[in-house]
Parts: sequence; structure tokens; C-alpha cells
Amino acid sequence: MEVEKANLEEALAHQAHAKLKLENTEIRAPFNGIINRIPHKIGSLIDEGTLLTSISENDEVYAYFDVSEKEYLNYARNIEKDSVNSKVVALILADGKEHNYKGMIETIEGEIDESTGNIAFRARFKNPSKIIKHGASGKIRLLKKYDDAIVIPQKSTFEIQDKLYAYVLDKNNKLEVRNIETMYRLPHLFIISKGLIEGDKILFEGIQNVKNGMNIQPNFISMKTIISQLGKK
Repeated sequence: MEVEKANLEEALAHQAHAKLKLENTEIRAPFNGIINRIPHKIGSLIDEGTLLTSISENDEVYAYFDVSEKEYLNYARNIEKDSVNSKVVALILADGKEHNYKGMIETIEGEIDESTGNIAFRARFKNPSKIIKHGASGKIRLLKKYDDAIVIPQKSTFEIQDKLYAYVLDKNNKLEVRNIETMYRLPHLFIISKGLIEGDKILFEGIQNVKNGMNIQPNFISMKTIISQLGKK
């Protein structure tokens, strides 16, 4: 009985040792992710410390980007007004389409680079579909809130000697050329800082077919409809 017990313990010891040696042949990643290319074939002789492959955890990704000192100051002032929404950013992918998830600015470097005049930001984005891969490129769009802003379509404006103009319709349906100044350029739109007031009606289409002082028969369209149309282009 004692001999059988000893033989069993010896067999269990051999089993544990074999299991340990087998575990030493397994490669386990420290986290879940997508592995990159494996450059070595099965059976290849490698040295200790050789990098076998890399792994990316892409459920969330970081975007690193630089902004100018002027843009940084605008951002800092906007943070004072709206500390939550001002940290939200959009990611425009290499194909020009916006990523499905908004990102959040998490860190800003403590110094402005003297050689470039820029300061570095880092934003985190959700990436559940793993469409964004490590090393991908894109553009970051900072979101800024404007209160009581006057917004007009870019196609409603024209330039003469580096100055911007739009046709404004008076109460008698007569067109008047108005010099305007812009505060900010958006996709298809301008935010106006000077030259227009709330309630002004401007000519949206056909500016190349009219002239100052002309009377027209307008067909009014809401700004909401215009923005919807422009957003589809």
C-alpha cells in the first residue's frame, strides 16, 4: 500500500512538472486585443527577449494633436464658459468622414513648443467596432459654442478686392449689397461678426444673376432647410 502511494505521489509530481514545462511554452498576452503580423515561422530559433509580435487594444483609442497658441487661448476661454462641452471633440478620418463617436480631451501639455508655437493635446475616443487602428491618421475638430450667432451659407457671399459681401433684401424686395465680416468659417457656413443683424434676409442662390438695387420676387427658405441641404453635400 505504501509503495503504491509513493508511486502515485511520484506520478503526480511528474505530472505537475510536465504541466509547468508545458505552461512555459505558452505565450499569453497581458490583455485582450488584436495581434499584429508574426514575423517568425514555427520552429524558428530566437534569442531571449526577441519581440514576437505586437498587440493593440482598440476598444478605445487616443488621438494626439497640436493646436496653435491662438487656438489654445480660444479653447481655454471657452472652457471657462462651458467646461464639459468644450472638452468634446470630433475625429475626421482619412476618408473625410466623421468617426461615429465623439471624443473627450483628457490631457494638455504644460508647455508651448517654442520651435512651433503649438501645444499638444490628447483626446480619448470609443472604438467598439475597432475601425480605427494603431497609427491611423485624421483631423481633430474642436467644438465651440456660440451664443446668438448669425450664420449664413458661404455660397451666399462673394468677394470684391479681398472684401466679403452678401445681398440683403429690404422690405420692398430690393437687393442691397452689404459688406460683411466673418468671425469663423464652418463647413459650408460663415459665422458673421459684422454687417448683418438678426432678421436680415439674404439672397441664398443666384447671386451671379443679380446686381445691386434690383427688385426680385423671392421664394423664401428657412435656414434650417438650407443647413439640411448643405449637410448632404
